[in-house]
Amino acid sequence: MKFAKLSLAALAVVGFSSSAMALDMSSVTAKPYVNTKLYYETVKTKNDGTADSNFFKQGNSSGQAFAQAGVTGNFNSCWGYGVEGSIADTLGLENDVVSNTRMGAGQGSILDTQYWMSQAYVTFKGCGTPLKNTTLKIGRQYLDTPLAFTETWNLAPNSFDAIVAVNNDIQNVTLVGASVGKGNGTFGRVTNGSKFTTYAQKGAYAAGILTNFGVPVNLWYYNVRQVAKAWWADANINLMNVAKLGLQYGDINPNADGAKDTKGGAIKLSGNVAGFDLSAAYSKMDEDGVVALANTATLKAYKDDNGDAYAYGGKKTKLATSGIYTDGTGVAIPDSEAYRIAASTKTPIGKFTLAYVDCENDSAKAAALKANALVSVKQLASDTNVKEVDAILGTKVLGINTKLIYINRNFTEGSQKDHDKQHVRIVLSKKF
Repeated sequence: MKFAKLSLAALAVVGFSSSAMALDMSSVTAKPYVNTKLYYETVKTKNDGTADSNFFKQGNSSGQAFAQAGVTGNFNSCWGYGVEGSIADTLGLENDVVSNTRMGAGQGSILDTQYWMSQAYVTFKGCGTPLKNTTLKIGRQYLDTPLAFTETWNLAPNSFDAIVAVNNDIQNVTLVGASVGKGNGTFGRVTNGSKFTTYAQKGAYAAGILTNFGVPVNLWYYNVRQVAKAWWADANINLMNVAKLGLQYGDINPNADGAKDTKGGAIKLSGNVAGFDLSAAYSKMDEDGVVALANTATLKAYKDDNGDAYAYGGKKTKLATSGIYTDGTGVAIPDSEAYRIAASTKTPIGKFTLAYVDCENDSAKAAALKANALVSVKQLASDTNVKEVDAILGTKVLGINTKLIYINRNFTEGSQKDHDKQHVRIVLSKKF
């Protein structure tokens, strides 16, 4: 995607050359903040009616503590900045309470205290240039695009070394261009802390057109260098102020010989009835792809029988049928069909959400992929044909944001056939 690379470089040069000498340090502002989180999860598993594990046992539980401290502000009306440091620590929980942590090992042992710079960027608003309606954000930052994004569900979010340009010259249209160099995302645990590696080995470019002419429509194009090209489109239609109809479609085209496109999409109907937010969604992936329609920042690598590695399942996906665990590894993989229904409402003790996800994957697909030496059979073995129930209560206890989550997954096919997995997750967080 050469035009994105060249245009972003040009924007950066124009911004720095025209305004580098105009900084007035007397106008510097600063807004500090601190975020803290304590994360705990325990799992109970049954296989054919026999108890294999129980809740709140050390061997079936994971946990970790996390804190961020940062500051954002402006140097003047043109230039801004943001700096953020993160730390993750077990607090010694592994001695008595848990047997595993919630994030990657970074540069050391998984039990080591981990420190890293999660954000460090400058912003430029195009002052004094023809690009007065363009904002540049340069440096380490969080991203939110359909196929490359920061995941916030686990202990610590992943971030990126990137240049992002946002332009609003056209009314009702936002143009976005991004060059992503490195990231610290990893499958499942979300972040590897201080271990930032080149994104997809060669970096990536993205361009988005976000429009709102009565109906919000977003179009995205990605070029993950020497790996794949991808497209994403979504729209949200207001149905006479009674309900909303959401549409999503994506296509990932790998560069590897013999690797076919991943194509799929989802439809979602949502609305509010008698104080309840209700939604129903359906998604379908075609059977020919080899990469999940999911977050490319947290892809999981697999090896086939020849030892060749292939990236397949991103952890999270933007598809509307995604559940807490039945996510990019389930509803977004090729030959998957999924349904999700959900209801949420405010109660005297907090917001309560109940969701049900039914996802089916053709187990024969795994054998076919393996026979074609594209991916390993293990990719579809774990999450084949799963039914998931999610119950979430968000509340406050003594001023602390508290999420109490129960997840139940029942597998009817694959390596976990007849397994029933129950999870209890407790997340405590506080912002200062």
